[in-house]
Amino acid sequence: MVSFLATAAYLPWLLFAWLGIEAIWDLHSHDVPIWFSLAMLVPGIVLLGFNSFLASVLLAISLAATELAQHVRSLGIAGMFLPLVVIPLAAPACLPLEVGWGVLMALWLANVIGGADALAGLSLLLFFPSWMMLACIALGILAWFGLLLVVRYGKTAGLRLWTLLAARAGGARVAGIGAYALAALIYGILVTV
Repeated sequence: MVSFLATAAYLPWLLFAWLGIEAIWDLHSHDVPIWFSLAMLVPGIVLLGFNSFLASVLLAISLAATELAQHVRSLGIAGMFLPLVVIPLAAPACLPLEVGWGVLMALWLANVIGGADALAGLSLLLFFPSWMMLACIALGILAWFGLLLVVRYGKTAGLRLWTLLAARAGGARVAGIGAYALAALIYGILVTV
């Protein structure tokens, strides 16, 4: 029988593999089915429940409110963010999870990232609610978008980046799940070194 600690060492690599598959799907179709995200969210929320049942319930409420935000915007936004205020009181160790989820929701509501991107980031934070994972997510996002710019635009990548920033990325959408796969890879390397 394999112990939990033995499988935990492989968890970043399993998440990297899953997010890699999701990234390929995202690059191909630009439409990630919800079950891709749920496949990682449900076990993550259950794992969080072992550490703090109240934090997992509050996070589930925040997640459910994301659906409500599409229909009743002000009520949904309040339902998304208010549970996050209580999470640090219920489980102070979940502060990185709260900060990360709050930032990801804000970016999603501002249409900077897609919903699947936000849920992929949340999944990583559910399994590894640490400041190091938040840093890995930031590095993954920077590396992924730098890589996409270079691959797509080659020598004109700098000019294209300037054009996107100057136009405030008006309507520019890219497949972003690969950023979270890179975050899982970076995290896996850091914890095994």
